[in-house]
Amino acid sequence: MNALVDCPQSSAGEWRFRLFDVDVRVKFWFWLSVVLLCGAQDTAGVLMWVVVCFASILIHELGHVFAFRFYRENADIVLYGWGGLTIPYHQVRGTLPQFVVALAGPAAGFAVTAATLAAAIASGARVALGWHLFFPVLAVGPGRGLWYVLLNDLLWVNFYWGLMNLLPVFPLDGGHAARAVLEQHDPMRGRRRSLILSAAVAGAVAAAGAVSGSLYLLLGFVVLAASSLQALEGERSGPTRPHQRWRG
Repeated sequence: MNALVDCPQSSAGEWRFRLFDVDVRVKFWFWLSVVLLCGAQDTAGVLMWVVVCFASILIHELGHVFAFRFYRENADIVLYGWGGLTIPYHQVRGTLPQFVVALAGPAAGFAVTAATLAAAIASGARVALGWHLFFPVLAVGPGRGLWYVLLNDLLWVNFYWGLMNLLPVFPLDGGHAARAVLEQHDPMRGRRRSLILSAAVAGAVAAAGAVSGSLYLLLGFVVLAASSLQALEGERSGPTRPHQRWRG
């Protein structure tokens, strides 16, 4: 049974290319979801946002790919409506390798964050730290023009989304890391416990999104909570071990 956040198998409208000897596929729904998340009103702002999301999510997934290569495993990348997937040819074994692979994606995004902050400071922009719900947010300003739009888009996608991706919610990277640790502690029930934790945290974030009026957090994490519950129900009929798909 497919999960709610699984990547669609259809290749209609798909863009394929190779980068660093990695097969990359970009689904049509990736572009649509990115545009729907854009808050810009003008064409230049929308295009800037789409380029930033594409490049940042691709860099994130490449972080997973290079971590897999460190453990002598190859992987492909798919960008789709829920972000990105890194699909290895075979599973990596052991808690530490799985933990390293899971965190390599966010680490790549935080490296982009550091480079963005360095560029902002070098250009004379001021950096401010704020909060959006319980997540810290970095922003630069004051200033107008596409340069400031670019800096703030890069910080939002790579820092804010990077932190959110560390939540122990499956299939986010934090969910993979939590599963690796819980399965190491209890091989028999670790996967099931990771799904329970995933559903609980996703439900809490969805509730916070409802209280704060954030439709994105509400709808997104309701779907993630439902997906975890769906996977948990599947565990009752017998656990499965599909190839790992690291979502970014």
